[in-house]
Amino acid sequence: MLVVRLDAIGDWILCRNALHALRRSARFADTHWTILGNPAWRGLAEAFDKDLADEWFWVERRGDLFRKGYENLLPRAVWHRRVAKAQARLREKLTAGRYDLVLSLQPSRDPLLDEFVAGLAPEVVGVRADGLDSSMYTRLVNPGPEPFVFLRNRALVSDLTGEPCDIPLSFDIPDPPPRTNRVMFFTGASHWTKRWPRRRWNELASLLPSELEAFEAPQNRSLSEFARLVSSCKAVVSNDTMTLHLAAALGVPAVGVVNGIEGRGAFWPYPDALGKRVAIVGAAPHHKPASILPRLIASQIVQFHNLTDVTGGAAFNALESIALA
Repeated sequence: MLVVRLDAIGDWILCRNALHALRRSARFADTHWTILGNPAWRGLAEAFDKDLADEWFWVERRGDLFRKGYENLLPRAVWHRRVAKAQARLREKLTAGRYDLVLSLQPSRDPLLDEFVAGLAPEVVGVRADGLDSSMYTRLVNPGPEPFVFLRNRALVSDLTGEPCDIPLSFDIPDPPPRTNRVMFFTGASHWTKRWPRRRWNELASLLPSELEAFEAPQNRSLSEFARLVSSCKAVVSNDTMTLHLAAALGVPAVGVVNGIEGRGAFWPYPDALGKRVAIVGAAPHHKPASILPRLIASQIVQFHNLTDVTGGAAFNALESIALA
């Protein structure tokens, strides 16, 4: 079986428990597993998920398989030849594995990924999504009505195995470090529309009681070292990134500062059913896009304005409610 997971670090954190449950199930326990993965989260997988797959296949140039963001504005004929060549090279390597089954269980379907997995094995299983072509799959599983990614992944396991799946969102670290009075600020993000301004971080830092030590997440740690560092914190305040989900899985109280639009439902707010101490601030968009700008640019500007309106005081109140009370 080939499992395709080319999405980002946060997606991996929210799917790894479901994949472990799937591998333990009676249907897949005796299956040879190969995972086609994104090297962005390779450090986590190799440190904490070695038993999940018999083989790992890392797509070092993942960006070649899909169109770049700016290419959404260009005709398909302009960029598709590059994508088709990259997909053909990877398919040639994968077909040597002679897989019986391909599972492409991304939280959101992409037409180019559909093209890539089609015909890789006699059985190709994907996720049902309205408005997307289903002819490239032999079966589509139903993720159910719940939009939050982790709960969708649990529903997918139930659909594939025919058994209930109620696994918790967790991340077990051997010999975890002791908890401290440190509060981590994760100020980075993959896109500018998710980066809370520096002045707002400074506002939050000024409000913390003296017994707490605020520190900015280091950039020079491996993912496994970073996971251990997060597990030692009293709390985490993060932009809308993987750190929010890592803290939740580790049982560390977390505040997520979001732009109110991107990721709504799928990655925040955290459902009460998960029992995690995760608070979200900035979830009330109120800016309107300027009609004279292209839709993509206008939407991004609105997202960033929503984010800049979130005050340090709002983040502190959320932090106080989940970690300091």
